[in-house]
Amino acid sequence: MRVENRVNLKAFVSEYSPFSILNSTFSINHEVYISFSKFKTMFKRLPYLILEAFKGLFRHRLVIIPSLATTFLCSFLLITSMNALSFAVSLSMRSASLYRIEAFFLNTPTPEQADSISSAVASFESVSSLIYVSDEQALEEFKKSFPEDMLYLVEGNPLPASLRIQIRANEHNLESIQRTSERLLTMPEISAVQAPTQWIKRWEDFKWHFFAIPISVSAFMLIILWLIMWNAIRLTLISRKELVNNIKYSGGTPFFIQFPFVLEGLLQGLAGAGLAALLFRLIEKPIIEEFPLLTEFTQKSYLASIFVLLFVAISEAAVNFFTVRKFLVRGI
Repeated sequence: MRVENRVNLKAFVSEYSPFSILNSTFSINHEVYISFSKFKTMFKRLPYLILEAFKGLFRHRLVIIPSLATTFLCSFLLITSMNALSFAVSLSMRSASLYRIEAFFLNTPTPEQADSISSAVASFESVSSLIYVSDEQALEEFKKSFPEDMLYLVEGNPLPASLRIQIRANEHNLESIQRTSERLLTMPEISAVQAPTQWIKRWEDFKWHFFAIPISVSAFMLIILWLIMWNAIRLTLISRKELVNNIKYSGGTPFFIQFPFVLEGLLQGLAGAGLAALLFRLIEKPIIEEFPLLTEFTQKSYLASIFVLLFVAISEAAVNFFTVRKFLVRGI
């Protein structure tokens, strides 16, 4: 027992002695110093690596120019399709105003009758809200929208009172409009019902095209972009294979080899997508001036351009990084 205690005591003293603590502290500081030295060396080489990236773009222009042109074209189509998708979403949000019904009274009801009929209609499952519009209110709205001389041959107020009914969001379909209209017409106080059924039918026939086409084009452009990026960096690596291997076996770090390729991809993506965003802006401006109604649908078009610009640039850099990394590990 005493021997074991002596051994443990000796181990404790040797582990926590001042010399041991100093030695471990020195080792930690040495590792920090080595890491700092590596970072300092990389930072000093950064201007050289940036210059090599620009030289690489110029030296391999026969590969870069077709890739840049394809990146530009795909980015332009991607921006266009994303703006078309944004337009479809905005249009879909505004399509709620189509799903409304206006029911006209046969005779002008008393306030009590109007309240009773409004309560009965509000109990319909498909009705979200409704507003009672008296014949006087209808006449005032007519005068605001049309010149007063349109009624100079008519005596009194020819406009009937009505109920303006908004359909629930989960009932936004043509069948619900028709079903509610038929139910309203069965009420003896209602003489006629009006709803934009033709516009609703057109919207329901084409609304999925507004979403399917931009999404399909965007997905197709992304696939082409990634294939072009991968093919361009692969061709560049093949042309620089001997140089990369020489640097690798001469002790060059992965950062030293990968950085110029990553920067080339980033610059290529920024150039291609940037030119596409600029061209889209130049085309969009005269179209909006010609059709001012499109302004509310294109207010955030710049967000799509910024997103595509950053996405393409980062994708180019990422594809180059992983392709070069794979080459350093396995070769082509």
